[in-house]
Amino acid sequence: MPANPSNLPPPYEGGCACGAVRFRVEAAPLGVRICHCRICQRAMGAPFLAVASFPKAAVTVTGATARWRSSERLWRHFCPQCGSRLTLEPLDGARLGFPLAALDNPAALHPEMHIWISSRVPWLALDDGLPQHAEASPEPYRTS
Repeated sequence: MPANPSNLPPPYEGGCACGAVRFRVEAAPLGVRICHCRICQRAMGAPFLAVASFPKAAVTVTGATARWRSSERLWRHFCPQCGSRLTLEPLDGARLGFPLAALDNPAALHPEMHIWISSRVPWLALDDGLPQHAEASPEPYRTS
């Protein structure tokens, strides 16, 4: 299996389960990664979060979202109607993250790496050939 097959070009569109919130992105991703940290596990109710980050200026969101601060560096936005987790907003940069599963075509973007595998659930085998990092993303995917 190739480590990083080609991504489809923008735009990327997606939204919540009930359709009350939609988003459109007009730029290529800044990074696409699979996060195994405990915060993402708990926030998503899943063993990991596959997420793509984009420049904030390239994103349009329609519909109202609610948010909560999951850490000292991150807001998480969700649909108040259906509860779908939609947007990750780091406080340290002008970017937004969207779960790949929230895209209309979740296969449009391919992860580049696994991060926070120090928190990976032990029954999850990582045999996809992607680079694995014990903790946070290496530069240039994180600014602080």
